Amino acid sequence: MNVIMIGSHLRVTGGITRVVKNYMQAGLNEKTNLEYFPTYYGSNHFVNILYFTIQYIKLFFQLNVLNRKYDVAHIHMSYKGSFIRKMYIVNLFSRKGIPIIIHMHGGYFKQFYSESSEAYKEKITDTLNKADVLIALGYEWKKYYESICSTRVVSLENAVFPKEFDQNQNGKIYITAMGLLSPKKGTYDLIEVGAKLKGRIDNKYKFVLAGDGEVEKIKQKITSLNLNDLFIIPGWISEDEKIEEIYRKSIIYVLPSYFEGMPMSILEAMSYGLPIISTNVGSISGVVKKSNGIIVNPGDVDSIANSIVKLLNEPEIIGEISLNNRKKIEGNYNIYNSINQVLCLYQDVSKV
Repeated sequence: MNVIMIGSHLRVTGGITRVVKNYMQAGLNEKTNLEYFPTYYGSNHFVNILYFTIQYIKLFFQLNVLNRKYDVAHIHMSYKGSFIRKMYIVNLFSRKGIPIIIHMHGGYFKQFYSESSEAYKEKITDTLNKADVLIALGYEWKKYYESICSTRVVSLENAVFPKEFDQNQNGKIYITAMGLLSPKKGTYDLIEVGAKLKGRIDNKYKFVLAGDGEVEKIKQKITSLNLNDLFIIPGWISEDEKIEEIYRKSIIYVLPSYFEGMPMSILEAMSYGLPIISTNVGSISGVVKKSNGIIVNPGDVDSIANSIVKLLNEPEIIGEISLNNRKKIEGNYNIYNSINQVLCLYQDVSKV
């Protein structure tokens, strides 16, 4: 089966790249004749426009001059610039009659749609309706997309690799958050949490905020509150070994986001047996239950702080959660099961 997958350049940080890399590592490119075609370089605005223009021309040439045949086009799409770029790509494949799977990402899509003009909303809906199948990250997102388009929508949650981990809590001292450091991700809320917990928890515990974004502003805020002894800000970490080292030294994972799709970082943390403290946005509440974590409202700093204290004071609960998360990842969020679902979708839309 000839499949072309559209996404960001693999140098780009973020959830889409993590999903694509997991697919590759799990063998999707061995089970299909897969061509990965990036359309976003993740640099400055001018470079991104130039890169997309070159890639668009290249793809147009492949489809219309070389008459390259594809059985499926699997397009990873988010909001704003990502949507605009992929809209042109969708039109290319649609005109050639190539079956299209649009794989939706990005927790801010609802706002992007609701803040658009009526004319642009029609353009968004028209683009989504050109897909044979639209993949939503969880049931809540599935219901949302079904409310704005008429194409077939399936729920396919993100997935990760099951891992072996040590349930012994000795040496686990990090309260960790990974990803973009920004107000939308609740990073500044975590600084407030740290201020509330200073002196309430053992000083061996450290907050690790690993990611890109407002790194310098975050550091300045921490310094202004005299919390440097409580926080570690390593910046963006690209090496898998260093990411794994942080997860294995972590005792709790916290993601107090205001907008989300289905965060890969939560699943990664679950795969290491970590209890999750997160917010009831996107599809998070479909993944994080009482059996494996705590859900709070966005911005509820007191609840986040109290939840951390509760977990640290009850190590037996953390032990139970570790086992529950291992079962959840192996059964519900296993990348190998996800690959099989993707292959079934390919076969369904392509009729190969």
